[in-house]
Amino acid sequence: MKRKILQKILNFFSKIILWRYKPIVIGVAGSVGKTSTKEAIFAVLKNKFLVGKNELNLNTEVGLAISIIGGKDAKRSVFLWLINFFYAFKKIIFFDRHYPKILVLEMSEDAPTAIKKVVRLAQPRIGVITAIGKPPVHLENYKNLDELKEEIGFLPQSLPASGTAVLNADDPDVLNFQEKILASVITYGFGEKADMRITNYKLINSENLEKIGMTFRLEYKGSFVPVKLEGIFGKPQAYALAAAACVGAVLNMNLVEIVEGMENYQIVKGRTKFIKGVKNSWLLDDSYNASPDSVNAVLDLIKEIPTKRKIVVLGDMKELGRASEEAHKKIGEKAAEVADIFFGVGESMKLAKEAIRNKYPRKTVFWFENNNEAKELLKENIKEGDLVLIKGSRAMEMDRITDFLKV
Repeated sequence: MKRKILQKILNFFSKIILWRYKPIVIGVAGSVGKTSTKEAIFAVLKNKFLVGKNELNLNTEVGLAISIIGGKDAKRSVFLWLINFFYAFKKIIFFDRHYPKILVLEMSEDAPTAIKKVVRLAQPRIGVITAIGKPPVHLENYKNLDELKEEIGFLPQSLPASGTAVLNADDPDVLNFQEKILASVITYGFGEKADMRITNYKLINSENLEKIGMTFRLEYKGSFVPVKLEGIFGKPQAYALAAAACVGAVLNMNLVEIVEGMENYQIVKGRTKFIKGVKNSWLLDDSYNASPDSVNAVLDLIKEIPTKRKIVVLGDMKELGRASEEAHKKIGEKAAEVADIFFGVGESMKLAKEAIRNKYPRKTVFWFENNNEAKELLKENIKEGDLVLIKGSRAMEMDRITDFLKV
């Protein structure tokens, strides 16, 4: 009851603030890649505009209201809630000339009506849809896939006719949303259908894996510009940057300005980042979260990286519902194609372990109930020059393994 009252107060304040300051709101939704895309948009825009964003996981109705106010994640702290209300009063009564002209807000689809609530609150003018996973995260919270698609599709379909939907052209489910959209549409991706097209994508390899990067070209309306980034790599990151380029183009930035803004982009902690590990190994820390699409993408990525051995450490992929069993089996088989040694963590990854042993009986495979049990044996198995991929859903706390193994 108390939470509902606080939510109503927060929503009331945040709506007044949006009315008072009238920022352009950019909503980012999808079952995978939201956080990276939000950060890429923020990076591209911040050289030219006064931009704000929601931090960490403040992507629910409460989180967006706090982000609009410019407050803190209060959780159960009465003091922080009072601070948030103070921030709101101050912004309403005294005009804050530093308030963002643009707000980039990641929107969660973790439960039915979640996106509907935040869209109605924030009233975005630009809506970005990243991808619908196969299968998507949070599927277990919905009756079926169509209901989840409908929830995500509410964002682009609710945009005003004067707004713009930014859609992933390589995802047919996302592209299908344009049939019910009143707003203008701009698309991005690697395929020929994309308005903002990624071409000539290549990894830049380096003996120092912290400096591994990527190059690609962005092609838009007959013009193109090369992109070269160090420390940022992988097709998921290229997608995020292309989506950001679309937003920049909608806001009348040229391609040169857009690419200059990409130099501001920093990968979020726990997302495809190389760090030094024990015994002079390399850890590819991708522990922030996991879905079948993101795990497949990072497994494809490490195929291209020349190292002595590859150790794949995967935690359960959560919230997949009835698709979970088949998804974990397929991920196990895919991991075995890449990994010299496989470590599975969590009840569902037991299915991956069994799938590997059935198809690749000579592979070295371990399974553990939790990450604490896995850490010591993993450390024993690491040798100099190994690449160790660490990934799993947030609930699996795979970042603890990263922290244990890094130097």
